[in-house]
Amino acid sequence: MKEQRKVWLGLGAALLASSATSQAADSTPFDHHASQQTLQVAALAGEGGEGEGGEGEGGEGGGAADLTKDDAAYLGQLGLVRGHLWVGVQLYKAGHKDMALTHMKHPGDELYAGLKPAFAARDEEGFAEALSALADAVEQGQSVEMVEQRHRELEAGIADAENLQNASLKVALASIERMVRTAAEEYAIGVRNGEIVNAHEYQDAYGFVEAAKARLALLNDVQRQESPDAVAEVETQLNAVASLWPALVPEGTVEGDASKLYGAAARIQLAGWELE
Repeated sequence: MKEQRKVWLGLGAALLASSATSQAADSTPFDHHASQQTLQVAALAGEGGEGEGGEGEGGEGGGAADLTKDDAAYLGQLGLVRGHLWVGVQLYKAGHKDMALTHMKHPGDELYAGLKPAFAARDEEGFAEALSALADAVEQGQSVEMVEQRHRELEAGIADAENLQNASLKVALASIERMVRTAAEEYAIGVRNGEIVNAHEYQDAYGFVEAAKARLALLNDVQRQESPDAVAEVETQLNAVASLWPALVPEGTVEGDASKLYGAAARIQLAGWELE
């Protein structure tokens, strides 16, 4: 019960924060009562919060989550790999080769290295060779067609490691929530008061949400039938944050705030809460 209370309080804080941001955007008068309520929920959510929140729960480096046993964390981590690579390929296709290279991952990088024990636990081979082939293609300045081909080959390897079709809907949606929450963390680093202060993190957040959309689209009929309403809600939340990225490499300011992503992640978690 204590753990359930902490989760609900955390969700409440995120939802209230998201609501407060939306109200501010609409230029509504300051609501002292609502502000106090937000602060109280956030304070309660922080009780005993040691190790809670942020990347320590399975962000980009895997954090405290045991990827060998936690299927949602494992799928979430693979989703982050997909997001990084998707952004890199899009940048490469748009002619931003230097930027693209920063998103390419090698088998020795932390994000992939953290997955190796999870591959072993699940008797999966991983996709180190395909990962290196894509990174090499970008580094060597090969044709866009070759980079896209290497990306397709890598995507197939990631799909084999995910084995998404055998996951429950609850696990699949929990992995999507993790991806969106990590996107919120990255967006908060990348965007400050509408200014792009870290393009790499802004782009990472974009990739993670796009990877989350792709994962939702890949759910099979059996998974969707577990709860059509939950699937629809997650789709709604993912579409609702699309405006946060007006361009992959934007010029000038952007009208975006990480609280929208935190709110979306909270609502996605709520959508999957009752699933078995």
